[in-house]
Amino acid sequence: MSASNKFLIFAVALLVAVIGYLAVDHLERTTAPAPQQAASQSAGPAPTTPAPAPAAPAPATAAPPAAATDEATVRQAYSECVSGLFPTQADAQLRAAACSKALQTRRLKPDEIALARLTRGIARTALGDKALAGEDYIEAVQRYDRLIDPANPDSLALYRRAVALDASGQPDRALEDYSAAIKADPKSSFAFLGRGVLLAVRKRAYDRAIEDFDKVLALEPDNVTALVSRGDAFSQLSDFGRAMADLNRAVALAPDNPTVLVTRGQTESRRGNVAAAVRDYEAALKLDPRYAAAMVNLAAIRATQGQYGAAVELLDRAIAIDPRNQLAFYNRGYAEFALKQYDKAIADYSAAIAIDPNMGLAYNNRALNRAIAGSDLVAALADSDQALKLLPLNLEVRDTRGFIYLKLGDPALALNEYNAALTIDPNRALSLYGRGLARIRMGDANGKGDQEAAATINPEVANDFSIYGLK
Repeated sequence: MSASNKFLIFAVALLVAVIGYLAVDHLERTTAPAPQQAASQSAGPAPTTPAPAPAAPAPATAAPPAAATDEATVRQAYSECVSGLFPTQADAQLRAAACSKALQTRRLKPDEIALARLTRGIARTALGDKALAGEDYIEAVQRYDRLIDPANPDSLALYRRAVALDASGQPDRALEDYSAAIKADPKSSFAFLGRGVLLAVRKRAYDRAIEDFDKVLALEPDNVTALVSRGDAFSQLSDFGRAMADLNRAVALAPDNPTVLVTRGQTESRRGNVAAAVRDYEAALKLDPRYAAAMVNLAAIRATQGQYGAAVELLDRAIAIDPRNQLAFYNRGYAEFALKQYDKAIADYSAAIAIDPNMGLAYNNRALNRAIAGSDLVAALADSDQALKLLPLNLEVRDTRGFIYLKLGDPALALNEYNAALTIDPNRALSLYGRGLARIRMGDANGKGDQEAAATINPEVANDFSIYGLK
C-alpha cells in the first residue's frame, strides 16, 4: 500500500520470477548437455540409425520395398525426435511432432519409446501443454522402471528417469536417481548438473547445489549451463562477486545465448544494478524477441520505476507468447493495480491462480484489490485466508487481512492481524498505523500513539490508508 510496499511486492515478484524461470526452464538448461556429452561415454544414448545412402536410380517400373521405406521413415522420425540437445522453445513444435510420428509407428524399441516419451514431454512443457507433458513423463518413468536393472543400473537411464521424475512432480525420487546415476558413473557430469539444479530449484539447498556445480566444472571447465546455474546459486546466497564472475564467464563463452543474459540480468537486479539488468534483458530480447522471461523481468523493473504503462505493454506481449506464464499475469495485475484498474488486476490475479493454485502472493493481491474496489469483501477475506495458509509468515498478508477487517467494520479482528505482524516486525509502519486505526475505532485513545509512531517511520503512511477509503 505504501511506496516501499509496492517495491517490496515487485522485488518478491522478481525473486519468484527467478525461481519460476529456473523451475520451468531447468529441463532445457540441465538436461541439454546429456545426449551430447554421453556420446563419448560408455553409457551413451540409444544410437540412432543414420539415413541410408541413396541407392542407384532404379528402373521406373521398380518400386523400393515397402518395409525398407518404412524402416527408414521410422529411423528418420526418431532421429529428429531425440538427436542433439533436449528440446527448447525454439524447436519444441518440430521435436514434439517428430516424437509423435516416431511413437505412432509402434516400431520403436523399449528404450527408444522411453526416450521419445521423455523428449516429447520436455517439448510439450516448452510449448505450455502441461497436461499432455505430464502423461509423457509418467509413461517415461514407467518405461525406465522396467528398463533399469536394480542390480546393475545404467547411469544414463537413471539420469533420464530422474529428469522424468522431477518433471512429474517427484523431486525426492528424482534426487535418489541422480545420486544413483553418479554412483554408477562418478564422472557423469550431466547427473551432477541435474542434481545440482534440483537442489537449487526445488530444495533451495544452494550450498549443496554449488558443490555439484563445482564437480561439473572440474570435469568440464567451459560448461556454460553449470556456470549459469552456479552463478545463480551464488546470487541467491547474495554472494554477488562469485555470481558475477561465473555469469560474466558464461556470457563470454556464449554471448548469443539469451538465457545466460537473462540470468545475469536477474543477478544484476538483485544486487541493485538496475541499469545493467535492463541492458541484459534488452540484449536477450534482441537475440530472441519472443523470450517471455526477459519481458516479464524487464516489465518488473519498469514498474518499480513507475512506468506502469510500459510494464503492461511488455506483459501483454509476454502473455501473448506464453499464455501459461503465471508471473506475467501476476506482474501485469500489479501494474494494473498501480493504475487503479482494479477489475483488470483481479482478472489477472485470477488467471495467475488458475495456472498456479499455490501462488500465495496472487491470492493476497487479489484480496487487496477486491477490498479496495469494494466489490466482494467476503471473497476478499476468503482469498486472504488462502494466502495466509500458503504464506503464514508473510507480513503483507497480515496487513491485507487487517485492512479487509477494517473495511468489514470489525476492528477487533483487524487488531489481531496487525498485532501478529508487529510481533515479527515492531517497526512496520503499515501495521502500526492500522493497529492505531483499529484501536481508535474500538474507543482506545492509545491508537493515536500508534499512528504517530507509524508517521515517524513513514510520513506517507496516513495518505496510503486514505487513498483506499480509510482514515
